Parts: sequence; structure tokens; C-alpha cells
Amino acid sequence: MSKSQRHLFFGLTAIVALALLLFIGYRFGSQLEDVLHLITNRQELVRVFQHHTPLDLITYTLLMLICFWLPGAPVAVLAIAAGVCFGHWTAFAMNVTAMTVGNFTVANLLPEIMHTPKNRFSQKLYADLLKIRHPSIGLILGYAIPFIPSTVINLAAKRLMPARGRLAGICLLGSLPPAFLYAFGGDAALRGDWRHVAIVIVVAVLLFGLLWVIHHDRKRLEDRF
Repeated sequence: MSKSQRHLFFGLTAIVALALLLFIGYRFGSQLEDVLHLITNRQELVRVFQHHTPLDLITYTLLMLICFWLPGAPVAVLAIAAGVCFGHWTAFAMNVTAMTVGNFTVANLLPEIMHTPKNRFSQKLYADLLKIRHPSIGLILGYAIPFIPSTVINLAAKRLMPARGRLAGICLLGSLPPAFLYAFGGDAALRGDWRHVAIVIVVAVLLFGLLWVIHHDRKRLEDRF
């Protein structure tokens, strides 16, 4: 894909994402205004605020999915906001869907657009993934780490896992931990349940340890030769 084609692709994707964001903002803004005028009890406010139509669920999931195509887009922030706006289980399903489909589609096309990561951290993680002893496990762990841009994982995924069926399964399994943390963390924050928010933060920090696992698995392979 040429440079001009890449610019056109990312430009059109950004326009679609912005249009969806404005549409969602308009719908949520009017709903929130109505709710705040009618309800004073916090629990009732949460219940009514998190009740949305199927159109809201579809458009928000589509927005998250499209943002996977935009490097640097705040997908994690949107996934947490899904927990705030839709409740934990609904948001969990939305996050899993967007992350699985988003990562799978990006992994299949991204190598045609971008060949290597740009920043130093991404380059190091990319090199670790390409030389890991257990590619499937490495990719699942990579997708499972919260707040890590999935671009570098998707770049490595297509090279390590060309079989589409297997790659789809890896994307699904890897999306479960962050989708759960984002959804339940956002919902707990809205409800003021800071004990569960603290638990989510601790688990997220522990998941960052998977970076060490990926690097250690690659290092053990190098030490054998």
C-alpha cells in the first residue's frame, strides 16, 4: 500500500470514527440530561443511565472496533467508558466483540500498511514476540496486557499465526482479561465501589508482568543456541 493510500485509509477511518462519536455523544447527552432531571437516588440513576437501546450498543461497539484501525486511538478509555455507560456484563460482551474482531481484522491487513513498530518499547516487544518459544501463548499474553497498544501484537500475529481460524481463537482468548477489567472497572467507578476499583487496578498491574514472561520465554530460547 502506497503512502497516499495509507493516508486516505486512515483519514476515512478517522472521519467514520468521529461521525460515530458525535452521534453517540448526541444520544447519550440527551439521555443523561433527561435522567438527571428526574432521578436523585444514585442507584436508580445508575440503573436508568445504563439502560440503552440496541442501536446504542451497536454504534458504540462499532466505534471501538473502528478505533483499532487508528494507531494511538484510546480504545482502552472507550472500553472503560463502556462499563460506565452500559454496565459490566453488557460492556464485557461489547468489549470482547470489538477487541476480537478489531484485532483479527487489523492483524490480517496491518502488515500491508505498516511493516515494523516505530517506538523503542514497541520494537522490543515485537522482537520478543517474533522469537518466543510458544507463539500462540505469547500472542494471547500480549493481547491480555491492558493499556498496551495492540498494534505491535497485531504486527507480530500475522507473521506468527498465518492460519486465520487459529488467529481468531487467539484474539478471542487474549481479549477476555482486558475486556473484563475495563468493563467491571468502569462500572465499579460509576457506582462508587472503590474496593472493586482497587482490585481491578491491582490485577491490571499484575498483568503487566506478562511482559516479563514474554521476554523471558524469548531469552530462554536464545540461551539454548
